Amino acid sequence: MPLYRSDHVEYNIESGHIQITNDDGKQVPAYWAHPARGNKFPGIALVHSWWGITDIIRRMAHLYAQMGFYVIIPDLFRGSRPKTYTRAMEEVQKLDDNGFFAIDAVLSVLETHHMCNAQVAAVGIGMGGSLAYEAAIKRRDLEAAVSFYGFPQGRLGRFGTAQTPIMGIYGTEDSFVRPVVVRHLEKELKATPLADQHHIIRIQGAKHDFVVDNPTPEQRQHTSTAWQSALDFIELHIKPPENPHKHRRVM
Repeated sequence: MPLYRSDHVEYNIESGHIQITNDDGKQVPAYWAHPARGNKFPGIALVHSWWGITDIIRRMAHLYAQMGFYVIIPDLFRGSRPKTYTRAMEEVQKLDDNGFFAIDAVLSVLETHHMCNAQVAAVGIGMGGSLAYEAAIKRRDLEAAVSFYGFPQGRLGRFGTAQTPIMGIYGTEDSFVRPVVVRHLEKELKATPLADQHHIIRIQGAKHDFVVDNPTPEQRQHTSTAWQSALDFIELHIKPPENPHKHRRVM
């Protein structure tokens, strides 16, 4: 997965499994990764796709942590890892509104965590990208939201209320979020008060689910483009603290 940025600071990190408690007292299992230092860091709620917490989503969490972010991934499927579209959709349908409640809880934890500096972004892939949109619309305390091929269809008409800069990243060959939908989303974002801060990225030739384990060379390039665009966007609004021991990764 070509997500490393040799020109960026790299921290040693710690990672593992935790439990998040939401407002009604229910426990949400989660995975976290963060720099192994005593500084306060900005936070990222990283939301998985309909495939659950896969190796690639954990590696993304590690990479964000290495670059100076405190990252939490809520396990919306509570350990389930669907292998087919049918099973994935069954898990998505079970969520109802619980998906947003879980990410909302994670965002609230990050906003108030003693190791975070209260600068927080929501980043999601596929289904998780849809929830990142929802967080951008509903919350008033986020610095940025990034959606890797999330589904905007059920939220069109509501983006005007968002007070969070939004980036949407789509492939031109996505059969789940078709170009006409992406154009509609972009038009709506351009009509909002934050029009100059919102961005839509179109990756030529990319299909849905291009951020995957064991990518083809073409998917590898698409992932690299998407990752770099997302990181640049986040860092426009959130700047991790400088590491006095920075060095370049040997590729």
